[in-house]
Amino acid sequence: MKQKKSAGKPILSSIIWGVALTFLVSVASAISVILELSDIATRITQTSAYLVMGIILIINMTSKEKSLKLFGFKKLNISNTGKVLYYIPLLIIALVQPIMGGLNFKLTFMDILTIIVFTFFVGFTEESLFRGIIKENLKSKSTSFYIVFSSVLFGILHMANAFSNVNILNVILQVINAFLIGLILSELIAIEFNIIPLIAFHFIYDALAMMTNTNIDETPTLIVLDILYAAYAIYLGTKLKNKDNLSKNNLPG
Repeated sequence: MKQKKSAGKPILSSIIWGVALTFLVSVASAISVILELSDIATRITQTSAYLVMGIILIINMTSKEKSLKLFGFKKLNISNTGKVLYYIPLLIIALVQPIMGGLNFKLTFMDILTIIVFTFFVGFTEESLFRGIIKENLKSKSTSFYIVFSSVLFGILHMANAFSNVNILNVILQVINAFLIGLILSELIAIEFNIIPLIAFHFIYDALAMMTNTNIDETPTLIVLDILYAAYAIYLGTKLKNKDNLSKNNLPG
């Protein structure tokens, strides 16, 4: 019984972390609705929630003689072409929405500034949690378990965004979208164990999405994105399998 209880703690802890982040952001969103805040004020309020959670995560990642390197905060070696190429598809994915929908040139300077600040903290906080702390929490589990668990948790906690859409097809596509993004980023951290490019992608992806025209048909964009995500996830899955096989072959005896 004790072993089962101990084994369940990393999973429970990971879920609690995810729920805590979702709760903070939900409170910030509720305050914005109740006070009828403008888009700019809403972003500032939500940024505050991510900032608070980000500080909590940093304290956790640096406490008890731990360091940020333990969670994948490492300098990217851009001279290693093979490793850099892993992240090229992320850049392509980030550009899909602004290319298909066009940028919203009606945004003011304050709109752009608050979008940049907001999406930076979203990227930093969510990646630090899902690809940093949760990965470290589940280090006693298999890589496959971490990838599936974190992807499902990431997708579930982002489902609220999908259900704000009245189009049932778009709801389904957005749920798939959230799961596949989580899957790709979890695969990448398992392959290269560098969280910096993932934070950068998350930031750029969200920022460009928020700067894209809002009067476009989301369905074609979501379909294209989901196809790209699925193809990239399969590719990374084969690379991860090859890496695991190589590690097994190098074991002594």
